[in-house]
Amino acid sequence: MTLYREIEESKKVYPAEQVIKNFQDVTEIATDLSEVRIYSTSDGKWLYCSSGGKAIPYVTATSDYQQIEGYAVELTKEEIGGTAMRFLFRTAFECQFCYRKIISLHAACIELNDFAVAFTGPSGIGKSTRAFAWMNALGAKLISGDRPAVRIENTGSTACGVPWDGKEQIFRDIEKPLRCILEVRRSSSNYLRRLSREQARKLIVQQSFVPMWDTDVAFMAMANVSALISKTPVYRVFCGPDENSARTIYDLLINHPELIREEAKDMRIKEGFVLRNVMDEYIVMPTGDNTAKFDGAVVLNEVSAFIYKLLEHPMCRDDLLAAILNEYDVDEATASADLDALLNKLAEMGVLEK
Repeated sequence: MTLYREIEESKKVYPAEQVIKNFQDVTEIATDLSEVRIYSTSDGKWLYCSSGGKAIPYVTATSDYQQIEGYAVELTKEEIGGTAMRFLFRTAFECQFCYRKIISLHAACIELNDFAVAFTGPSGIGKSTRAFAWMNALGAKLISGDRPAVRIENTGSTACGVPWDGKEQIFRDIEKPLRCILEVRRSSSNYLRRLSREQARKLIVQQSFVPMWDTDVAFMAMANVSALISKTPVYRVFCGPDENSARTIYDLLINHPELIREEAKDMRIKEGFVLRNVMDEYIVMPTGDNTAKFDGAVVLNEVSAFIYKLLEHPMCRDDLLAAILNEYDVDEATASADLDALLNKLAEMGVLEK
């Protein structure tokens, strides 16, 4: 049975009045989830409510998440399958996944030629755009538009459709071996760089579900990330959003893996600094605790601001240089020297983190 069908068949929904009286003594758990409020109950269970408070519908789970139940006022198809109930069930089942060596990954996941590829990265970077480019260029199909489950196997991993999704609201009952995970970066050139184990671990932790309100389960989630990156390669993909870029990256992955670039050390802009365009000048300003420690501001030219924006996400020096050469009409020696000068300046001022 697929994970999708297993979840659908295990979901139980009951009239709300059967359980309301059992949840008078609850403790709210601090969480950064904007759409759900989480409570622990006096009898050791979890209670998941919509962000508006202890309102109906809601979902309960045993301490080990092996029994998950929903409660609604009216057991109509619309209410049971509604957005609020689906999100509450999703939160509870994603906690259960941690026990089962399954990771809920923030990614657009496609299937092609009996394998799956997941595109991940921060919101707005272009995960779905790259997935749709593969669909149009290569005949791929979506498994999940935003949140596939990845089950860790003895010899690899499997991308699984689940009955929920994020903004795309595209999810299918299908499972395929996961060939690789691609961290998306916008670029006018097309190439891949394999991430080191530490780079991959940081990425997948950031892009997967980790229930920090439950320490034991959070540790399981972190262990699952380590297991996943030991079995499934993680690459950083530099490419455009078009079909030709999709074909080029596919050809590299399948036919020319020897051309994939080696891992390299990352650097990035530290937290607590922002770049603003003020009257046609690019100015770096400190925020929060950095304000007292930082003397003045940094004024950048257009090329330096371009590099700064790239460094808002982890990048290595070679990839920064390649981006400059693709974007500007400058010779490599000049670009290399200017890049090193800027990186040294940012590092000396405490803006750059290596």
